Amino acid sequence: MDTEFFLKMKENFEKCREQKQELDGRIIENDLWYRSRHKLHNNEYFDGEMITPSTDYLFSTLANKHADAMDNYPAPNILEREPADREVAEALSKIIPAELEIVEFKKIYSRAWWYKLKNGAAAYGIFYEPTASGGRGDIVISNIDLLNIFWKNGVRNIQDSPYVFITNIESADTLRESYPDKNIEINVSDISSVRSYQGFTPDSDSALVVDCYYKKNGALHLLKYTGDEILYSSEDEGLPTLYDHGKYPIVIDAMYPIENSPVGFGVIDIVKNPQTYIDKLDSIISRNAMIAGRPRWVVKDNGGINENELLDLENDVVHVSGSVNDENIKQLQAKQLGSYILEHRHSKISEMKEIAGNRDFSTGGTGGGVTAYGAIVALQQAGEKMVRDMISESYESYKEIIQIMLELVRQFFDAERTFRITGESGTEYVNFSGQTMGGGFYDDNAPTSFDVSVIPEKNNPFSKITANQTAMSLWNMGVFQKGREDEALAFLEMMSFDGKTSLKNYLLKRKEESTDVNRTGDRQSGSTVPQQLHVQ
Repeated sequence: MDTEFFLKMKENFEKCREQKQELDGRIIENDLWYRSRHKLHNNEYFDGEMITPSTDYLFSTLANKHADAMDNYPAPNILEREPADREVAEALSKIIPAELEIVEFKKIYSRAWWYKLKNGAAAYGIFYEPTASGGRGDIVISNIDLLNIFWKNGVRNIQDSPYVFITNIESADTLRESYPDKNIEINVSDISSVRSYQGFTPDSDSALVVDCYYKKNGALHLLKYTGDEILYSSEDEGLPTLYDHGKYPIVIDAMYPIENSPVGFGVIDIVKNPQTYIDKLDSIISRNAMIAGRPRWVVKDNGGINENELLDLENDVVHVSGSVNDENIKQLQAKQLGSYILEHRHSKISEMKEIAGNRDFSTGGTGGGVTAYGAIVALQQAGEKMVRDMISESYESYKEIIQIMLELVRQFFDAERTFRITGESGTEYVNFSGQTMGGGFYDDNAPTSFDVSVIPEKNNPFSKITANQTAMSLWNMGVFQKGREDEALAFLEMMSFDGKTSLKNYLLKRKEESTDVNRTGDRQSGSTVPQQLHVQ
């Protein structure tokens, strides 16, 4: 590794870290809001003994949007671009979900959505990790904290950055064991400069490790270092490229995009303002309740009243040495707050729900006098247009993850592997090699490409009910009757519903298998219904 190039990359890293201070500070602050501990961050909340409640309307908003995302958890469908690749695409449609299950991607996807809702973006890392012996490795997908990733300032797509840095704090002893020929030193200034969440303190025996990904002549390379010591360089290893796909192994899924940045802003950023005023109003109301609920007295000096007995609520008798009248003792009664304050609090809560698209109907509420099931469902679906838009953006990032996985399978699955596939039809074993996917990055022939479509799993009960009702309606209209395949196919062209493609393929297959006699004979009802329609 050229020393001048190494020093230049270290300089670029420090520059990226300096330019990202504002974003890092916002992420750390948002974590406090997420944990309802934002009053620890804002000094304006402290006022002596002033009660400073932190209501969880903000967290409820995040939890509902996270539930919407997981209700529509995606599944990949690999599509061929040429008829000759159909068999490989069908195999990949089984293998990629199996790989996702191995890496427990559903858990990763869930954590990414929490992070995305909080901070405006989530970063996925898609790597290939070989075994220590150099044998068969596997694809690894992980969540990357935005505090630990850096890019050139001003780029909208992280793939357009000339370099990307990923940092990690590791034990110095572990590094010495992994790299016995390297001089591993602890740099206190490097560790102290790392931005971290409240309550996190790195061990004293820790070192900052930087993974520097950079592009050179269309190839991707990796430089790993700590302090002034280079731990690994793909160029020094003689690799023409780290990954044949030539992309950074990172996918950033932004929430609400902003210009000139691959990240965006999240739900907390848009609802923290009304949440602040809700907490302030709660503080006022709570303090008034404390004052009104605690009896206080004005006692005249030398009025002859035993104050100790008066303040002791266990005493049934309070002694006085003289007459008792309004001149000697008088109770202070706190004035109740005006109703407009409570109304203003409710309006701020409604404002927060409106801004976040977290209205009562979207969370199962039945306000406004609407009680009919169909009307409630219709309002819920109409109110979910923001959710559908939010999820569709996430699906595009999901497609990018799958495309990178396909290229890793092509490059590294050079030997045939056996995959156990468990589906609705039972358990089957699929043998597959990446060599069947066509040429690679440096081959003379262009590699075979595949398209990726996303199929939501639709875990919510309403989607299943809708699918079942659609299937029963089609059954009652005779779509499954033998001999009516042409009519049914023309009918389906005018419709749009989940499972339409599988139903069309089912009808086309039955049409091919039918004889001329079956087409013109008695129209008997078919007895088979595709499983994709979820008829229960």
